[in-house]
Amino acid sequence: MFSLNQEKTANFELLCLQISLAYQQEAWQESEKQSNAIARHNAYLNYVCLKTFLTWLSEESEVQPSVWPSQNSLPAIWEVVNGTAIQLGETRLVLIPCDDADRSEFSVPQEWVDIPNWVADYYIAVEVILDGDEDDCFLRVGGFTTHRQLKNKGRYNESDRTYSLPTESLTKNLTVMQATIGLFSPEKVPPLPTLSIAKIMNLLKILSDSSLYSPRLRVDIPFEEWAALLADEKSRQQLYNRRMGLLIPDFMPNQQPIILKGWLQDIVEKGRNAVDDIWQTFETLFAQPEAVRSRVKSQTSSPDAIGPVISLLQPHQSDRIRRQAAGVIGEIGTGNRDAIEALIQLLKTTQDEETRWQASLSLGKIDPGNPLAGVKKARLIDMGMQLGGHRLGLIVAIRPKLEERIGVSLQVQPLDNSTKLPPNLKLSVLSESGETISGLETEARSDDEGRGKDEFLELRFSPPPRKLFRVRLSVDNLNITEDFIA
Repeated sequence: MFSLNQEKTANFELLCLQISLAYQQEAWQESEKQSNAIARHNAYLNYVCLKTFLTWLSEESEVQPSVWPSQNSLPAIWEVVNGTAIQLGETRLVLIPCDDADRSEFSVPQEWVDIPNWVADYYIAVEVILDGDEDDCFLRVGGFTTHRQLKNKGRYNESDRTYSLPTESLTKNLTVMQATIGLFSPEKVPPLPTLSIAKIMNLLKILSDSSLYSPRLRVDIPFEEWAALLADEKSRQQLYNRRMGLLIPDFMPNQQPIILKGWLQDIVEKGRNAVDDIWQTFETLFAQPEAVRSRVKSQTSSPDAIGPVISLLQPHQSDRIRRQAAGVIGEIGTGNRDAIEALIQLLKTTQDEETRWQASLSLGKIDPGNPLAGVKKARLIDMGMQLGGHRLGLIVAIRPKLEERIGVSLQVQPLDNSTKLPPNLKLSVLSESGETISGLETEARSDDEGRGKDEFLELRFSPPPRKLFRVRLSVDNLNITEDFIA
């Protein structure tokens, strides 16, 4: 629920807000993120409308508003649909801007009414007045309606796929929204079809031409199929990327998120060599030359070799030595009870986070069923010529923590150990809505000659249980995103 400051707002029959010069300038810059003139005009109107209204609403409301689904998602929406959603607690508003002062109807695009996860409680008509000087532009809020009114009393226009109501039927005073919250819940709308990968790829191919100014109005594409494409964030973003001419590889529509705790179950059921089609054990992707592996194994795998290595885990040793010893035990101690117990004790006693990680991952190798065991997997990332043809590995390690949480370690490094990461390569962790999580982004550096100087990038964090997060690897206009559930 939200509450407007009634003392300030009750006097407004039609709310008028001045558009600042700064917002107008920002809007021009933001509109350049669209592929054609019509989309740029739509983005400009929506941006000045959103920023101006949001500034006023933040001052008037007891609950701080936020953009839905996220600020970063707006260019992909404004490329094809008019309107912007604002979340205010459990209440959703959709602003529908228009620069036609003579309109007699309030028209809402069907997407905001019939896509289940786009449905709002209230729809607000906003007139954007830009006829005066730059310092004399303003918004006029013409009133609002509800989802139930649009569905039950609105006129559906098949030609432009909108629901329309006469402007005189709108409720003018916004304070009425506060009094009616919960009284007019949105109408139920039918679920959208599940599109096959082949159907999604075909729709993207048809709709990616930026000269097609209104892809939402293609008469040969049923609205239900268009809506299902738009409702999926990855498909919507891919459509935007293609219309903007951006090359984004490895797109897999409707790709299921990876449940990380399932990896812990995998090492119990399948042992240390558990792999899938994309994610492999770290040792498989970053395999040592056979000669090196054989020499290490011959020198250290005998039972007599384990005892001296275990002795290096004692508390009087430095963290560096204990960490290195834990790594060696992970290679030579499979099934050895003394080695397993030594790693468990190390996990319980060390205060060094790096040592904890090494001990947990080594325990996952020599005793996969142990409740303290961690696991590390990697996948190939190929960005082609953007990286000079060099291949990267995205490495994800997890280890159990208290209260059902897991620790997550992310790394990116070249498969060729002699190669540095390209400058400006970014590793980011995003929320489910696509926003970069504060403190969880790192970028590869360059030396004085502009060449890469970093051998790897790394991020560590502990997400809440069962929380979805996204890992993005990006350079220039290229990015790859993978979804995970903690």
